[in-house]
Amino acid sequence: MADDDVASDPSFGPAGDCAGVTGERSRETADRRYLVGTQRGADLLAVSLMLVFVTAAVTLSLMPVVTKDLQDRFGYSSADIGLLTSVFMGFYGVSGILSGVAAARWGGRLLALCCGCFVVGSAVFGLSSSFAGLLVGKSIQGIGGGMVVAVCSPVMANALPSQRLGRAWGIFGSGWGLGSMAALLIMPSVERAAGFRAVFLSTAALGLVVGIAALSQKAVRVLPRQSEVTTSLRGLVGSLGAVAVNRRVILLALTNTAALAMGVSLLVWAPSFLRDVHGSGEDVSLYLVAGLGAAQFASSPLGAAAAGRCGKTLVILGSLTVMVVAMAVEGMVPGMVLAFAMVVIAGFFSMFFFPPLLAYLPEVVRQPQQVGAATGINTLFGFTGSLVAPWIFGLFLDAGHKSRGAYVSGFLMLAAFGVAALVGMAFFKGPKVSDS
Repeated sequence: MADDDVASDPSFGPAGDCAGVTGERSRETADRRYLVGTQRGADLLAVSLMLVFVTAAVTLSLMPVVTKDLQDRFGYSSADIGLLTSVFMGFYGVSGILSGVAAARWGGRLLALCCGCFVVGSAVFGLSSSFAGLLVGKSIQGIGGGMVVAVCSPVMANALPSQRLGRAWGIFGSGWGLGSMAALLIMPSVERAAGFRAVFLSTAALGLVVGIAALSQKAVRVLPRQSEVTTSLRGLVGSLGAVAVNRRVILLALTNTAALAMGVSLLVWAPSFLRDVHGSGEDVSLYLVAGLGAAQFASSPLGAAAAGRCGKTLVILGSLTVMVVAMAVEGMVPGMVLAFAMVVIAGFFSMFFFPPLLAYLPEVVRQPQQVGAATGINTLFGFTGSLVAPWIFGLFLDAGHKSRGAYVSGFLMLAAFGVAALVGMAFFKGPKVSDS
């Protein structure tokens, strides 16, 4: 980004902050700090950060690509493969909340650590021949993955005026679908040609490139203004405590819990549902993930545009409603085509509401330095849903011996997550600032 794309108001001190300003005035101030002064600059920043999100999606989606090679080479069981994914998600959740708090102190410079984790974790996994080495590699990758949204949220909130945040989050969110498609459609060819090591070493190279691209942006490198709130442990813990009791932050986080509970459960169980109930072939899993990735790639920028026209709250409520309906009827619609369509529709709306959700967070906190902590809370809630819901779904299948009725019960359970989020949003009162 050219330096003239970043504008600062000289009255805000060396890092563009204004101490002691809270509430709506703090949001207005946040819009003026280290502003990216052009739409071109805002889009370039969003694309650079989106590439980091792509890498996070790639690291999450690699295990299905390399599972057979790992089992053939080392004789690992399905439980071993599952443990590798669980370790990744465990560190993902812890990293999300910690990095969100730390972003108030170090800002976008934490992306150097984030992408470093992608590089080191992928390299360790790719060069390992022991299960312990693979666990270490996936753990380090998980730390990097959990940092992405928690760090990028305050970076964009501090760099962009509120009227540009929705578009930026739309660009950023499309990276998730793009990364999923890249992992499942490109990496299998790499694995067939050179094995799992080449897959993970390629991911390490990707992490290095996107890290350089992100840190080339001046808005990423700017440190937040240092104060007791951002430098002391007491201040950082205080920011976390403030957002932990912020009702609007928690209600928004519950919507993320519901969306990830449904989205991750679909990735885990929809392929077996189509196979067990509708008699589909093994290749449907690949088509399913590719279809979900394509839907999510398109839905994020469309969701940002819809929020600009209809308001963030309406887009969030509408997306949750559609996902609930899709889950409620998933197990009962006739034929594989309709069942597949419900999965894709649910996947589409799981990212359709992502831009307005993240764009809301700077508006519902009292201090600009609380944006990272609020995003960390949001990540932690979503992580919880993505772990608990697939497990409960599996319990239904075990109890019902994978019958159609067992799958129907599982999908209704996922719909219940969405209903709970809708009930919560009935008590959500948006900020007085513009809802678009």
